Order: sequence, then structure tokens, then C-alpha cells
Amino acid sequence: MKLFLRLIKYIFPFKGNIVFIILFNILYSIFSIFSLSLVAPFLSVLFSQTQHITTKPEFSFSIHSIIDTFYYYMGVIIDKNGPSSALIYIAVSMIVLTFFSNLFRYLGQYFLAPIRAGVLNNMRKDLYHQLIKLPLSFYSKHKKGDILNRMGSDVQEVEWSIISSLQTFCRDPFLIMAYLIALLKVSYSLTLISLVLLPISGYLITLIGKSIQRNSSKAQQILGKLSSLIDETIGGLRIIKGYNAIEHANRKFQQETHEHYKVNKKIFRVNELGGPMIETLSIITMMVVMIIGGSILFKSSSFNGTLFIMFVVIFARIIPPAKQIVTVFYTIKKGLPSAKRIYEIIDADEVIKEDLNPISVQHLNHQIVFNNVFFDYKSGENPESCSVIKGINFTLKKGEKIALVGASGSGKSTIVDLLSRFYDVSFGTILIDDIDIKKYKINDLRSLFGIVNQDVTLFHGTILNNIAFGKTDVSREQVIEAAKIANAHDFILEMDQQYDTIIGDRGMKLSGGQRQRISIARAILANPDVLILDEATSALDNESEQIVQQAINTLLSQRTAIIVAHRLSTIRDVNRILFIDGGRITECGNHDQLMQLKGGYFNYYCRQEIDK
Repeated sequence: MKLFLRLIKYIFPFKGNIVFIILFNILYSIFSIFSLSLVAPFLSVLFSQTQHITTKPEFSFSIHSIIDTFYYYMGVIIDKNGPSSALIYIAVSMIVLTFFSNLFRYLGQYFLAPIRAGVLNNMRKDLYHQLIKLPLSFYSKHKKGDILNRMGSDVQEVEWSIISSLQTFCRDPFLIMAYLIALLKVSYSLTLISLVLLPISGYLITLIGKSIQRNSSKAQQILGKLSSLIDETIGGLRIIKGYNAIEHANRKFQQETHEHYKVNKKIFRVNELGGPMIETLSIITMMVVMIIGGSILFKSSSFNGTLFIMFVVIFARIIPPAKQIVTVFYTIKKGLPSAKRIYEIIDADEVIKEDLNPISVQHLNHQIVFNNVFFDYKSGENPESCSVIKGINFTLKKGEKIALVGASGSGKSTIVDLLSRFYDVSFGTILIDDIDIKKYKINDLRSLFGIVNQDVTLFHGTILNNIAFGKTDVSREQVIEAAKIANAHDFILEMDQQYDTIIGDRGMKLSGGQRQRISIARAILANPDVLILDEATSALDNESEQIVQQAINTLLSQRTAIIVAHRLSTIRDVNRILFIDGGRITECGNHDQLMQLKGGYFNYYCRQEIDK
């Protein structure tokens, strides 16, 4: 129930619409009652059983006074123009009342539409905003496919199962109240008797709702696994085909989708049980009402055939909205597991938090200092529990260039991720100009760094937009100049649409070297104080590496830089090399100094020379 109430909070921005919805649904309910109440007199006139009241009754808001007044005027019309005119009069009245009834019903839905669309839109925006705020550590613990599933099918399930129920909640309660008031006015005792079966219906529906909620939760979890599997399949299609593993991948997918099939089958069967069950209970209730009402009709002088017909007609109309409310109950149960999965992300308390009074920073003025930094993806109680980064200490002065060298998994990339606060250190501090980076505005801090990774991240769109990514105040000429410096301008001009060429998902229309040069052009345009190169050329062939290295050398000119290196030939000219082993700095110096030590760096260098 708490989840449902949290979802309802999304309605608050639409308070004005709610007022109109309530107003029009009340009017819809009133006009529905009046249009239904004309059925009984229509039948009375048709079968010549109209009560002939010659004296105009004194009007009051009792059901008997309204009926007597109506029959008085019917008598006047019949006396003057005959029963046919009375039938026409009643029929026209019913048409007019029904028209206004449905007009108000539509107006209620008209003002409800912005709420349904708005709630879904705002929920998706909140979810996306949270996703881009969460640190990289969150994504190392969750599968990408499962996250995409929460953003897609879970949000859609909430719309189908919960948000769509707003229509029922905003209309049917008013309709039921209006019908109940009318029924109580017609026959108090018969109305109470007809409501006896409601607790039984409620209990049965509760059982169905629990079953649906339990199975829906399991279904969404399996769907998340399926999304992850599809994502892995598309990303690894070359490997799957290359290793002739198509049948293996297909069997794995079929196993997961069969589990989803079995759970969905249960949901559909239980869900469909509700309709027939409610229908049966409704018919039983209707028959009980007709039997008891008929008995009262035979014994009571005040309860006549007209009132009985009116009661049955109104009671028949109360069943559909009552049925709809009950149906909505277990429909909501079906959507709550999806809402829970959405709020697991929205409530994730792993956001990199900014200081309450953050300091603005525009440039690196002096130095960057790592002071006894420890880090682990899981929060530990003490530095000794950290297994990723262990006691890192070094100083990078403005204008210097250092290289981080070491085997894969030694912690090189994690060190530069800590600098940009993609993760926060577990213990120790990182200082920029003698101030802890946690005290800076996060956006200002990250603007100091330009990042060029081995795995280039490009987006579906034009080359121009990819180079200018994240910037709205740059001209086309500035983009072209950055591309020239990055040795990308020539190959861009050879493309069909040049800078307006769509490069496809993740830039797949470009070669590895071309993608890397676009990434370098992006960094040049950003003009950062500190450049971070994370194995920027390790995945390129020799020819592409030479072209990209020329662009990198231009980019590095007179700039502070941290270079995560795999190919040691690219770092000969740096001021210092830090050799990382097991999350620790084990050696520090320039190339010649480290070679003389004949330690880890020496062995690493020799292995590369042998591989050549």
C-alpha cells in the first residue's frame, strides 16, 4: 500500500485537473441516476399501468414525492395528448439525460488524460535522472539488461496496472455512491440485504490479488534476466558466431523464456478467474435481490411494481462499476512488483553526494595530491579491508605528465576514476590545490578533466554532435578546428554527409582509429586543464596508432596529464612512471630509472619487447 501511495504523489502537480474530474464525475453520476429512473415510468406507460394522480403533490426530495410528481405530469400529458405522447416525452428525456451523462463522463476522462500521461512521464524522468546520478559502482552490481527492463517494461507495467486504475478511482466511486443513495431511497431493507455478499467477494478477490502479486514479482525478475541475456547476445554476436555457439545461446535463452512462460501462464489463469467469479457472485446477488424484492412486493402496499423495477435496473447498473473496482484491486497487485523494482533504483542510496556548501573550481592552479588513498567496491571498516586500491600516495604538479603502468586489474583505471569522483575513496583524501575534491562542486571538478578511453564512447547521431557532446556554446568552426588538431578532419570530409554524417549506434560505422580520433577531438574542444588517457591506443593497429598518437601528442602539449599505458613506447617522455601492482605503487621514476631497478617495470618492459 505504501508503494501505491508513493505513486499517487505523482498526481499532486495536477491538483487543478482533479477538481474538474471530481465535478464532472459527480454530474455524470447524477445524470445517470435520472436517466435510469425513467425506465420504470416508461414501462408503466407502455403497459398502461401508470398511476393516475389528479392532485399535484407537494414536492420534497423523497423518492415517493419525486415519483408522485412525475406521475402527476405524466397524467396531464396522457389526458391531453394520449399515452403515445407520454412515451415520446419520456424517451426524449432519457436521450437528453443520457447525452449529458456521457458528455460529463467524457469531460472527466478529458481532464484525466494529462494526469495519466504526466504521471508516467514524470516517473520515467525521475528514474532516468537517478540512473545518471548513480555511481559506476551501482552498475558493477546490476546487469544492464535488468536496468533497461526497469526503465522500459516495469514503467509500462505500472502504467497499465496502476496508473490506468486512476480512471476507475476517479469515476466509479461517485457512480456507486449515487446508485447506493438511490437504492436506499427506493428500499432501505432490500439494499442492505443485497450488500450481504460483498464481504465474501472481497475475501475471494484478496486471495486472487496475493497470488497475482507473487507471480508478477517473479515474472518481472525473469524478464530482467531476459533483457540482460538479449543485451549480452547483441554485444557478443561476433563471439557467438565465431565459436559456433548459436545453438548454445539459443538453448540458454529458451530456458529463461520458458520460465517466463510458466509464470505468465499462472498470472493469466488467475487473472481470468476474477471475471467469471465476480460475474457469478453478481448473478447470485441479483437473483437474491429479485426473490426477496418480489416477496416484499407481494406483501407491502408501499413497495409497488414501479419501485421494484427501478430498484432492479439501478442495482444492475451498480454491478459493473463495483466489478471494475474489484478488478482494479488485483490489477494494482499485479503492478506493485514493478513499482517496487522502480523504487529500488530511485531509492538507491549510492549517489555521489555533493558538499552542502560546495566550492567552485575553474582551473588547476598548483597540484593534485593522492594522500594515502584506499578503495574497495564494498565499504569496509578499515583500510586493511580494501582490496582494490591500497595506500596510494603521489603528487602531480601542474604541467607534469605521469604514466600509470601495470598489469590488467592492478587498479590503474580505478585511480583515475577516483579523481573524477566516479567513485569516492574509502579512506584517505585526494586534494586539488590543497582542498579535498569532495568539497568542490561535482560539475566543476569533472570539467577540469578531459578523458580519452580505450573503449571509446560515441552516441547515435552526427559526427558534429559527438565532438560537441555536452556543450551548447560552441560553433561549427570550433568543432572543425578541434577535428583538424585530432587528425580527424580529412576522413570526415570523405564521408557522404561530412560532419552531419550519422555514425550509428556507438559509432559502429567508423573504424577503431576513426572513433578514437573523434574522441580526441571531443577532448580538444573541451579544453580541459588535466587530460586523462586511459590506454587510448592499445586497441589500435600500428598505422592507426601512429595517426592517433600524433593527435595525442598535440593534445598533450603544455597540458597536465595522467596516462594509463599498456604500450610503453607511448610514455617515454613523461615526467614520472608509477608502476602499479596489486593496487599499490611499487615503483616510481622515469623510464631509465625504473629499468635500472630491474623490478616489476623492468620485467613488464622486457615481456613487451619479447612479444614484439
